[in-house]
Amino acid sequence: MPVITFDQAKEFLEDINSEDKVAIICHNDGDGFSSGILYHDWCKSKNAQVKAFIYTIRESKLKEFDLEKFNKIIVTDLSPGFMATEFELIKEKQILYTDHHPRVTPIPEEILELVTADKGYLPSSRTAGELTGLKPWLSLIGTITDSAEYYPENQEFITKHLKQLGITFDEFKQNISSVVTNFLVYFDNDYDKAFEILKGINSIEEISQLKGYSDQVEDEVQKFVEEYKTKKEKLGHINFYYFEPHFKVKAPVCAIISQRNNNEIYIFAAPINDNKHITLSARSNSKEKDMTELLRAGTQGLEDSSSGGHAPAAGGTIQAKDLEKFKQNIRNFVKQ
Repeated sequence: MPVITFDQAKEFLEDINSEDKVAIICHNDGDGFSSGILYHDWCKSKNAQVKAFIYTIRESKLKEFDLEKFNKIIVTDLSPGFMATEFELIKEKQILYTDHHPRVTPIPEEILELVTADKGYLPSSRTAGELTGLKPWLSLIGTITDSAEYYPENQEFITKHLKQLGITFDEFKQNISSVVTNFLVYFDNDYDKAFEILKGINSIEEISQLKGYSDQVEDEVQKFVEEYKTKKEKLGHINFYYFEPHFKVKAPVCAIISQRNNNEIYIFAAPINDNKHITLSARSNSKEKDMTELLRAGTQGLEDSSSGGHAPAAGGTIQAKDLEKFKQNIRNFVKQ
């Protein structure tokens, strides 16, 4: 694959013009939305025609996106483990791929790839902000929603932007990044609408316009954070919590509970819409244990299951009927 430098990625962006039709393909979380909007705004500033496509892992397929008319594509915050095969469908296009997940699966050599994994954990929204120079507050939102504050390589970036905004980290997280996270949860069935609303926000002060959506989700988040205390199970020394939310609040529930004790290991589980599958999230903020290894062990031998992610945070899916088998796999792994 032609791995390119920051300057070469910048050159790709600078070359975009009014003759181009550009598709932005981004992940459906805070980091993906933030980086996607930054690239979208950049293309608009270059008078290009541009359209965003929101990609949901394990649900979306590029073949379902109408990409025929686009000559350039920017893909952001999507792991190569999921995208390697997908890229085969569009490799004849001019593609800029920026992402921060570990590189294991090779992607087609035609793709222009800006690698940041070798520099540490740099969220895609941080890279997009540094490449475009647009909306630094949005770059910061995406960075913090991706829990980048736990990695020292992001401290200078975060501190600098907080100082420019005149706000503390706790204030930013409570009043800005958490509001955006909840807002995206509210629109989990209509990410296109969420993208349109969020890209229309032009200052950090305007984030308050999203609170009407956020507050409804926050009420449910706090309900399950409180319920965790009495409903959690112990799988060996692993904290396991299964819950059934109305909104897709597993991510913020995971974040709040896991950040209260960095020395603990957690697995959170909740049903997917069809109720035939369960989505899993493993967290270990101490970074001493590999959560990808943990979920790989839990899903071993389970039909129609998957897992992947980073050492401190991993995700996966299993069939609902296999929940007890998954829990027993975890117990067996812990004993070993």
